[in-house]
Amino acid sequence: MTFCKDFNARTQKYKPYTPISVKITAYKDNTFDFVVKSPPVSWYLKKAAGIELGSGRAGHLVAGTVTLKHVYEIGKVKGEDGGGKGVGLESLCRSVIGTARRMGIRVVKELD
Repeated sequence: MTFCKDFNARTQKYKPYTPISVKITAYKDNTFDFVVKSPPVSWYLKKAAGIELGSGRAGHLVAGTVTLKHVYEIGKVKGEDGGGKGVGLESLCRSVIGTARRMGIRVVKELD
């Protein structure tokens, strides 16, 4: 029961049906430790672009559009995550842009 209470406490900031990654370590003395990570970049990009799926032909068909502000916000969230620590915000934003391109999402300065 302790695990459920701890898990619910750490994940209450996420909305229902938000995919999150959790790494659980169980020890022999019946204790545990777990790390909750933020949703994947692809999920954030799909939400920002307002699409359900990326393009089946990235580079040929555009599935949606996001702005640099969206990229910046996603980079900030991923920077706070365990895997993004020690990496500069500019590098994280470049990674987000690369993911967007592979999904067929166009990154623009501002929406028209």
